[in-house]
Amino acid sequence: MNEVILDELYKNLGKYVTSERMCKKLGISRIAVWNRIKNLQKLGYKIEGKRSVGYMLKEEAKDILIPYEIRRRLNTKIFGSRVEYFRLTSSTMDEAEYLLEKEDDLNGALIIAEEQTSGRGRQKRKWLSPKGLNIYASLIYSPENWDTSMAIPFMFALSIAVREAIVDFGIDEAKIKWPNDVMVGNKKIAGVLVEAKSESGILKYLIGGFGINVNMEEVPEEIKDTATSMFIEASHKIDRATLLANILFYLENLLDIMNKKGKDEIFKLWRGMNNTIGRRVDIISGEDRIGGVAKDIDRDGFLVVETESGPRKVITAESVRFVDGHEE
Repeated sequence: MNEVILDELYKNLGKYVTSERMCKKLGISRIAVWNRIKNLQKLGYKIEGKRSVGYMLKEEAKDILIPYEIRRRLNTKIFGSRVEYFRLTSSTMDEAEYLLEKEDDLNGALIIAEEQTSGRGRQKRKWLSPKGLNIYASLIYSPENWDTSMAIPFMFALSIAVREAIVDFGIDEAKIKWPNDVMVGNKKIAGVLVEAKSESGILKYLIGGFGINVNMEEVPEEIKDTATSMFIEASHKIDRATLLANILFYLENLLDIMNKKGKDEIFKLWRGMNNTIGRRVDIISGEDRIGGVAKDIDRDGFLVVETESGPRKVITAESVRFVDGHEE
């Protein structure tokens, strides 16, 4: 019912819609319409009501992250066709897995949350998830005839999509750190996580999770030296629904490119916006450390490092720390 009300208000943006019209559309009483308007105002909608006149939406919503506002901004064929919204959850990755246990046809389903209690990044690292400020999302993708080697190019494509959407808001310095972070300088602004299910070497589905520090005016003390936010970098509030819709648009187009031309096209794009190749790095694996220079990525997306002792080493999943600062 809220979507019907919003449709009417948006179609008449800046004009009053009578209570009678709302009642007729919804088949409910005036007091029921009034209650729903009050709930929408609590979400942040600037709706003005006048007795004997009706209700008017004064301006388009700004930073209201609900399915209706995301769908209103979408320009995709598949991604976002279904949106699952949670005010609070353990993590959107968990919710995506629960959905996949119960249902089959979930290609393009988006799961979003306002707050997470157990948000996680790569290698089970905790992702801080304060309420109502950032983006915490997971997307389900069911590819056609992809083998398991395509999971890494998918992660690269998602990283590129996140980075490009961040740049749309004027943060041109955003770069991608191998394998899954989006950085501004040596500070993380976003992270990507991909989990996959396969059968007989063929990917059945991928869950692409991403967390973006969006409207935090300051980052928590414990990560202030290693993290930043879009608000801090752009000096203004960001519309999260538009940001999210842009990510889905970019990702859908990138996957279309990958399906038609192959993963090398994605790797080529990644090389043009990374901050890792050519830098001195330390590779941390348990108690071991390997120092060297990141030279390139190989044909599978793994990092090629020329070690201090001379030989080249292909890095698959260890932590990468830049010698001049940030450790993921």
